[in-house]
Amino acid sequence: MPSAALQTTTEHCTLGHALASHAEQLSTTTALVYGRPDGGQDHRTYAELYAQAAAVGAALHALPSRAHDRPFVLIALPNGVDYVASFFGCLLADAVAVTFHPPLMSTMRAGKAWDHRLEQILRDCEPSAIVTAPGLHSRVRAVADAAALNPLVIAPDEIPWDADVEVGTVRTRPEHLALLQYTSGSTSSPKGAMVSNANLAHNIAHIRRNLGTGPGQSAAGWLPLFHDMGLIGMVCHPLTAGMSLHMSTPTGFLRNPLGWLRTLSDTGSSFTIAPDFGYATAVQKVPQERREGLDLSGLRHALNGAEPVRRRTVTAFTEAYEPYGFSPHAMMPVYGLAEATLVVTCLDRQAPPALNEVKRQSLGGAYQGAEDAQFGAARTELVGCGTSIAPDIEVAVVDPETSRRRPTGEVGEIWISGPSVAGGYWGHEKATRDTFRATVDEPEFQGHRFLRTGDLGVWHEGQLCIAGRIKDVIIHRGTNHHPQDLEATAEGSHELVARAVAFATRDEEDQDEQVVLACELLAYGPEVAYAPVLTALRGAVLEEHGIAPAAVAVVQSGTVPRTTSGKLRRAEAAQRWSAGEFKPVAIWRRGKTSKGELR
Repeated sequence: MPSAALQTTTEHCTLGHALASHAEQLSTTTALVYGRPDGGQDHRTYAELYAQAAAVGAALHALPSRAHDRPFVLIALPNGVDYVASFFGCLLADAVAVTFHPPLMSTMRAGKAWDHRLEQILRDCEPSAIVTAPGLHSRVRAVADAAALNPLVIAPDEIPWDADVEVGTVRTRPEHLALLQYTSGSTSSPKGAMVSNANLAHNIAHIRRNLGTGPGQSAAGWLPLFHDMGLIGMVCHPLTAGMSLHMSTPTGFLRNPLGWLRTLSDTGSSFTIAPDFGYATAVQKVPQERREGLDLSGLRHALNGAEPVRRRTVTAFTEAYEPYGFSPHAMMPVYGLAEATLVVTCLDRQAPPALNEVKRQSLGGAYQGAEDAQFGAARTELVGCGTSIAPDIEVAVVDPETSRRRPTGEVGEIWISGPSVAGGYWGHEKATRDTFRATVDEPEFQGHRFLRTGDLGVWHEGQLCIAGRIKDVIIHRGTNHHPQDLEATAEGSHELVARAVAFATRDEEDQDEQVVLACELLAYGPEVAYAPVLTALRGAVLEEHGIAPAAVAVVQSGTVPRTTSGKLRRAEAAQRWSAGEFKPVAIWRRGKTSKGELR
C-alpha cells in the first residue's frame, strides 16, 4: 500500500485539520446552507462552522471516557447545521462520533423500535455523551437508564460559540478512531463499523481526485446525516474539498422532489449524490411542466449508489433532464459500503454510464443453471460502477467456497482490501474476523486481509457490476435467481408500476420456496384498474424468468420496507408478509384464490 500515493492526494491528515485550514484560508466562504422545513435557511461560513464545531469539541474533550481511551459521543439530531457542527466537534476534540437520529415517525410501533435500537447501541458502545434536541432529553435518559448508563445529555444550543474565535490546536490523529457507523440494516444486533480518521481522509481524498472537486464549486443534497452516504458523501467530501454545500432533508425531498432540482439549478452545483430511487422519484414525481426553468448544465457529477443502480433509472433521468442541461456523462453509478468508509469503485469522471444486457447463463458462478431449454433467452441488466477509486484499494470478485478469484465475466462475492477499509466492528470480535479478515488463496495476495461485503458482483468490460446480495438469492426449483432481476422485470411490466420487491417465503406444507412480488404504483384510487397490473406482473416474471409467483400484490406507496438509504429490506419484507402485516390494495394468489382477489 504505497504511502506516497496517499500523501500526494491527501492534503490534510484528518478532516478536523481540513476544517481548521479552511477556517483560516476560506474564512468568509460559505461552507453550509441548510434549508429548514419551515422555509428558512441557516448559513455558516467556514470560520463560523469551525467556531461552532470547536465550541462543541471543547465541551466534549473533558468528558470521562468510561471504558474507552477517548470519549464516545452519540449524535441523535435531525439534518441541519447542528449535526454537522457536532460531528466536526467530535473530530476536533479527538472524540469518537456515533451517528444516530431522532425518531423518524410518530407512531407507537416506530417509537418502540427507535427506543429499542437506541438501547442496543448504547449498550454496545457506552457513550460518554448524547447530543440531541431538548425535546428528547427525558426520553433519551430513560433509555440510557434501561441500559444502566448515565451519559451526559446535551443540546447544541446549550453550547455557546464565538464566531471570531481563533483557530486552535486540532487534537485528533490519523490512526485514531473517528466514527462508529452503525449499519442501517442491522436492527436485531447492531454492529458499528470502526472508521478511523485515516480511513476518512483516504477515501475522501480519492473521491476528490476522481471528481476534481474543490473551492469555488457548490454541492447540494438531501440525504440523512446518520447514514454514511449522507454524512461522508454529501457532507464530509464537499466540506473537506472547500466547496459550498446546500443541504435539505429526506422528508423535504419526498414531499417536493423538485426542490432538490431547483437547488441544483439555482446554485449551479457541480456535485450531488443520491440512491437510485432518488433519481427515479425525480422523474416520476416531477411533471414535465414543472421542470421549466431548470438549468442543470453545471452538474458534472451525479453519484448514484447505496442500492443497485438500474439502467431504467439512468436512462429515464437522462432523457427527462437532458433538455434542461443535464449531461449524460454526469450520471455516475458508484459502489460502496460503510465498512469501506464509503466509495469503493466509481466511473472515470469523463466516462458515460456503461449500461449492458447479457444472458444470465454467460455470467456463470452464482448464475450457473439459471437457463433451461424453455427460457434460454433469459437476460439480466448490468450497470457498470467503474473501477477501484484508488490504486491501493484491491477489489476482487471471489468464489466464497474456494477463496479464489472468479474469472472475468463470472459472478462472485466482492472482497475489498486497502486503506479505506474500516478496522472491524466495535466489540464484535467474531463478526470482525468473519467479515474483515478474509484471505484470497492466491500467491499474489499473501498477507492481504480482505473485507467480505456479502455483495455479488462481476467484472464486465472492465467495470464492476453489482449482481445482488448473497443472502437475497432466491433458489427456485434448484435454480438461483437474483431478486434485482425479478424486480427490474416487474418494474418494466406495466406503466403504473413504480417500485417492486421480490422475496421468497416457505410453503407451510411442502417447505418449498415460494416467490412473492409486492409493488408500489405511481397512482391509486377507484379509477385505477388493478387486475391488468397484476396480470402484467405475473406474465412478465413468468416469461422472462420461468417463475410463476405464488402471490403478486399491489401495496400502498411507502409500504415496502427500506433502509434509510433506500435499500430494499427483502428479509424484513418476507417476515412481514408471512406475519400478515402487508395490507395489499390488490392481490392475486396462486391456488385457492387463483382467479384473483381484489381489495
